[in-house]
Amino acid sequence: MFLVIYMEKVIFTSSAGGHFAELLQLEELMSKFDSLIVTEKVKSSSSSKHKTKYLIYGSRNSNKLVYLFTFLINTLKSLWIYISFRPKYIVSTGVHSTVPIMIIAKLFGKKVIYIETIANVTSPTLTGKIIYKYTDLFLVQWEELLEVYPEAVYGGSIFK
Repeated sequence: MFLVIYMEKVIFTSSAGGHFAELLQLEELMSKFDSLIVTEKVKSSSSSKHKTKYLIYGSRNSNKLVYLFTFLINTLKSLWIYISFRPKYIVSTGVHSTVPIMIIAKLFGKKVIYIETIANVTSPTLTGKIIYKYTDLFLVQWEELLEVYPEAVYGGSIFK
């Protein structure tokens, strides 16, 4: 008789910068699953020891047409990554480039866990406002945000 250990597949996703730094705080958790990181391709996002797939960096501050084109390409890439990896869970620290893969996961009946950024103490992020109603678990790092997101769970800071 063989003992088979089934590791759940989990996508951990974030945009570049501070959101990626928050995501890396979950590396210990990542090692407990068959995990894949999905993030934007910038110099600072190549510092993880885990399997990583890259999206195109996009900023809402850029030209609107360029941003929309980038968002569309990232949505298609997210769909391809999702179908190829077939995760059971999505864990996200945001922002904009992560919305498509979270929505795709929900359309396929998978679980979405979102961690609102530590940078916002009393006001919601745009991504938080968009994804709040679609998540299975919405975590905030400040108790004050429970007033903004009444169904959220206060988890404290993810920084060690």
